[in-house]
Amino acid sequence: MTPEDRNAARTYAWSYYALHADQRMKLFYFFLILSGAVLAALSTIKAIVPSAHLVALLPLLLFLAAIIFWGLDRRTRELVKNGEAALKYLDTTWEADDRKEGAPHPLCLFERSDDLDLSTKRSLLSRLLPYTYDECFRAAYIAVGGLGLVLAAWTYWRP
Repeated sequence: MTPEDRNAARTYAWSYYALHADQRMKLFYFFLILSGAVLAALSTIKAIVPSAHLVALLPLLLFLAAIIFWGLDRRTRELVKNGEAALKYLDTTWEADDRKEGAPHPLCLFERSDDLDLSTKRSLLSRLLPYTYDECFRAAYIAVGGLGLVLAAWTYWRP
């Protein structure tokens, strides 16, 4: 592979990665905004009409949104991983004379990130709490979805 081909491949892979990583973050932001809007609407409607049982459908929207956005996040995460894999491959094509024993080259950012993740995962705190984007997003989707189910039941059966 010529240097020009390598640069073109890196630009292509990076653009692919950046597009899907940005899309993933925007999906999560939209999920948070939608969740906040549903919760605000629920409290407003409940204050106006406290005995309406149909208001219980509104928190179910949180549960449904959590499932839908979790699925979208899974797909987008796969696309981000495709970009990562391409960039990791391109990183292996570099001739790195200044690698330290056992440590990834400073310009091999994804390899360095993987190495850091492995060392961080060994701590007790990181095993108990979400650490990666995947784990944090998943925890948020589960929490909001669970909150939606609890609020739906509470809103329906509370007089």
